Amino acid sequence: MEAKKARKKIAVLLLCFLALCIQTQCSPKNQMIKEEEEVVLRKRVEEFWNYSIKGEWDKCYLYESPDLKAKINLIRYINQYSRNPVKWEGFEIQEIWTSGDAGNVKLNGKYRYNIPETNKKPAFARVSEEKWVKKEGHWYRNSPTR
Repeated sequence: MEAKKARKKIAVLLLCFLALCIQTQCSPKNQMIKEEEEVVLRKRVEEFWNYSIKGEWDKCYLYESPDLKAKINLIRYINQYSRNPVKWEGFEIQEIWTSGDAGNVKLNGKYRYNIPETNKKPAFARVSEEKWVKKEGHWYRNSPTR
């Protein structure tokens, strides 16, 4: 009788242990990590675009991918962007999603052309997507080389 009770207790403990293992395997840990990555990426995107709107190209350069920085130095980058005929005035992040070290950002941006005739007209709007890449623990904008 004693052996039967002991086996029953062991069986109940085993079932509890299995249920706990299944529950922890099914928990949304990966989703939590993904959400945290998306929060970090969102912050980086916001910082980059706030500097871009202010025309702080030296700070924007810090957010560009190491691959781009290997091809374009800071001086060339500043020259290219400071001569851009488009002035960005605002942005809104519509969507962000990540997959491993790749990030995608869908933005709705407001801009004007740098000509006096457009100053009195409403800003233009454009929806665009950006690719971001995570390298050495940091998210970088994966800009095409100009």
